[in-house]
Amino acid sequence: MILSKIFTSFTFRFLVSYVAWLSLAVFMVLALIYAFIAYDFFAEVHHSVTEELGSLSEAYQEGGESAVADFVKVHSGPDRLIRFFYFVGDEHLNKIAGNLEEWPDSEEYRDGWLGFNFESMLDDADSVGTEFIARSKQLPGGEHVLVARHYADVLNSTKLVAGALTRSMVATILLGTIGGTIVAALSLQRIDRINITLRRIMTGDLTERIDIHSSTGDFLRLSENVNQMLDRIEALMTGVRQVSDNIAHDLRTPLTRLRNKLSNLHENCADPNNRDEVEALIEEADGLLGTFSALLRIAQVESGNRRSGFASVDLCTLVSDVIELYEPLSAEKNQIFHTGLAKVGSFHGDRNLLFQAVANLVDNAIKYTPEGGKVQVNLAVEKNVLRIEVADSGIGIPEEDREKVFQRFFRVEHSRSRHPGNGLGLSLVQAVVKLHDGYIDLKDNKPGLRIVLRFPRTEVLS
Repeated sequence: MILSKIFTSFTFRFLVSYVAWLSLAVFMVLALIYAFIAYDFFAEVHHSVTEELGSLSEAYQEGGESAVADFVKVHSGPDRLIRFFYFVGDEHLNKIAGNLEEWPDSEEYRDGWLGFNFESMLDDADSVGTEFIARSKQLPGGEHVLVARHYADVLNSTKLVAGALTRSMVATILLGTIGGTIVAALSLQRIDRINITLRRIMTGDLTERIDIHSSTGDFLRLSENVNQMLDRIEALMTGVRQVSDNIAHDLRTPLTRLRNKLSNLHENCADPNNRDEVEALIEEADGLLGTFSALLRIAQVESGNRRSGFASVDLCTLVSDVIELYEPLSAEKNQIFHTGLAKVGSFHGDRNLLFQAVANLVDNAIKYTPEGGKVQVNLAVEKNVLRIEVADSGIGIPEEDREKVFQRFFRVEHSRSRHPGNGLGLSLVQAVVKLHDGYIDLKDNKPGLRIVLRFPRTEVLS
């Protein structure tokens, strides 16, 4: 898992790309070096053969066979680092002198150059089996002079250079890859620490800050800038939350007094028409109080303070309690109410908030499903995920509005006139789900709406 994160990280992929281009550049440089070295080696071979040919020709022209014998003895002794082989023949290529027994069987390339392979062609019974390069010329008297040199030493030298360059190339790739893995792992470790802090902040704890004591360089500057941004966000959010909370608190108190006075007026009102009007005003006041209460609950949940109340919750029992509460309401509308509850074990969370969230979804499903419709509530487990699903056959939510319904006070147009509400129900559900590190999805139930809540399993099934 850790290696997979390292190998898929941007830093590792960037460094692998860098090493690949660096290796290509190194390869081109090493290939150029090899070409120069090989050229120097073979140029030296050609030069030495040409020089020996000239010396042998001069010796034969000046002293004949005896001079060639002395020349061969001096220039091809075992103490020589480079051994040359000589042949002097008549115009029919019959041997006159030299340490080669016969003219090599080879085709001429150009300018008298030949290449051949032979064994035991030396008159001193030396056994040689290798590649030779030779050059010949014809003297004014018709004689043919040839000097040959094996270039195994040159091939060995070029192979040695090629091997060293190949090993350098492999070492560059290996060290670059290992270095890239180490750098990526260190970078990923720092990024993970930042991500953990940011996840805590996203759950509502705006007091969290990125640790800058272990950071250096660019990571230090990035962490400092993010912390300064978080300070600003915390100040703004605190101000907004404080204003909204103060408004909710300040308005809820006079609204409560107003509602109580209306209730007293309703009890003491003798005129039936006035009683109906007062009763309608009481309902409006109750709606406003419900809206302010919902706003305060959402603010409290989003602040993250409710995590202190987390405990072990039996989700199966919780969902069963919600079903028991709302099933009679569904029966009044002659709806088909299906349930499927699996034993998923306990879950670490806030029972009251989870109950409110599930109850809100079931209440909406019943409310927006017509008489004779179908409502279904399921609880299941998928690997390490707990899934609560509430589906209905009601009017549903258009796809383009499914993200908007989580905004406060947003209501779908076709439900505004049919059903009362304040547009805060799904906002509260989303806040509760996020508080428990879960996810919420809205899907088409064809017809109706299917809402799926997913929570990570925090306790092992007993």
